[in-house]
Amino acid sequence: MNSKSVFFVLFFYLICNYAVHAQSLENCIKIKDSGFVAMDKRDYPTALEYLTKAQLIAEKRNYHLQVFEIKNNIGIIYFNLSDYGEALNYYLDAYAVALKHLDANREMIVLNNIAVIYSVDNNFQKGREFYLKAYDLAKKANDKPKIGLYAINLAKVANSLKEVSTANNYLEEAIEYVNKENPLFYQLEATRAENLLLRGDFENAKSIVFGIYSKTKGKRIENKEINSTVLSLLARIYESQKKYDKSIFYINAALKETSDFETRADLFSSLSDNYTQKKQFENALNAVKMMVAVRDSLSKVNKDNLYESNKVKFDVQNYKADLNASVEKSKMERKVFITAMFVLLLLLFLIFRMFRNRTIKLEQKKIISDKEQKIIVLQLENEKSEKLLLEKQVKEIENNALLELEKLKREIEQKNRKLSAKALYLSGRNEMIEEIINSLSKAPDVSQNGTLKKHISTLKEHLKADSEWDDFIVHFEEVNHGLLNSLKEKHPSLTSNDTRFLCYLYMNLSSKEICTIFNITQEAYRKRKERIFNKMNIDKNLSFYDYLSSI
Repeated sequence: MNSKSVFFVLFFYLICNYAVHAQSLENCIKIKDSGFVAMDKRDYPTALEYLTKAQLIAEKRNYHLQVFEIKNNIGIIYFNLSDYGEALNYYLDAYAVALKHLDANREMIVLNNIAVIYSVDNNFQKGREFYLKAYDLAKKANDKPKIGLYAINLAKVANSLKEVSTANNYLEEAIEYVNKENPLFYQLEATRAENLLLRGDFENAKSIVFGIYSKTKGKRIENKEINSTVLSLLARIYESQKKYDKSIFYINAALKETSDFETRADLFSSLSDNYTQKKQFENALNAVKMMVAVRDSLSKVNKDNLYESNKVKFDVQNYKADLNASVEKSKMERKVFITAMFVLLLLLFLIFRMFRNRTIKLEQKKIISDKEQKIIVLQLENEKSEKLLLEKQVKEIENNALLELEKLKREIEQKNRKLSAKALYLSGRNEMIEEIINSLSKAPDVSQNGTLKKHISTLKEHLKADSEWDDFIVHFEEVNHGLLNSLKEKHPSLTSNDTRFLCYLYMNLSSKEICTIFNITQEAYRKRKERIFNKMNIDKNLSFYDYLSSI
């Protein structure tokens, strides 16, 4: 192989490698975006499945930006599931990637998320530590919107720690960067009002809060909880001024504005305190009960979230294992593909060089012909195997159907035998009643005894009652569904006694048993059967069971 051929092969390899790299990045972004879509729909298991798959690709290819975005968003998912420990782990991983490979903007994003976790968990010192890191980065980058955001967050933490002077300093700085058109303006004003409340400046705090409320009341704003925050602040201000009626009014208003369990529990606690101060102990107790109920609901939600989080983590672990195996398989397939491409190039080169060599050309044709023959043979064998398999499956289905039919037949026969036994029992009972009537009627004193005559009359009425036959028909229809209807439709001239006689024939009762039931002789039985068969226009020697089974 000359240098020109070597250059061609190397160039082809580089092109293939670049194409695979570009395709991998595009595929990674596509999978990640699918995860974000599922995340927006709060379908967290599906979101984690997509993001985990994208994470493995991104880490394998060193797509640092993709790794950062994926880990940060997985942290957000676990935060929404209230699994703060798992969320913190992913945030810290994302922070490590941003610190080593990305810019300060990404660092600030994840530092803020970490600080939020600590603040939600009431660990304000750690929260302040990470807010300060984000704040310092924003200062270095002179990112004014971010400086304003982190200054507000630091002021909130300082308020929570009762460090009112520190909080006021951050608020004064935030005012420089947050104007009235900024979505953060209402948060800034609410934090300022809380700071004034902590310093005992109730009137100015009240003025700020009423100013916010007048602008946000009944309006759609970005921060949906601002109204409840404002109303809670008003309630705290009036409580501090010992104006408990107004405090209670604004607490109830705040309860209507928020659905957050933690916030509602705190509001019910404040409501209980206000009622206690007014010595309305029954109302205070009711507020405490509501607080406990909300806490219970919060506990249940947290338990459900924890269960969902653990379930999701378990599914993700299994998915990671499967995905790793798949990645290894794909890696091997890629190696095989590259090797095959090299082999193909070499083969094409050789074919090109030896194109005029007739002997090799004929040999190649022979090889191709042999392979085609093998393929044809394999195809014929596969078709034969498939045909045999199909025939076997059809036969199995037919056998199963026959077995099922036989089983149903046995069940019907068994139930018909029970009906036969019942019919014979009813016939025997009727014979016994008739014998008793005849015996009693022959007694000389019966005609003189009114009570006995009444009982004999009752027995005769009972003997004539046909309710047993009605019950028998109901049970016969349940066992032989639709048979009587088909019989009546095909032979409408049949009487009820004819139908009854045919039912006993269908149940394979002997002529003796049928004679006993109808209280007739063998000759009467023969004539009745012949008459009914003539009416139905069927051969008297035909098996009536087979005939009925066929209609």
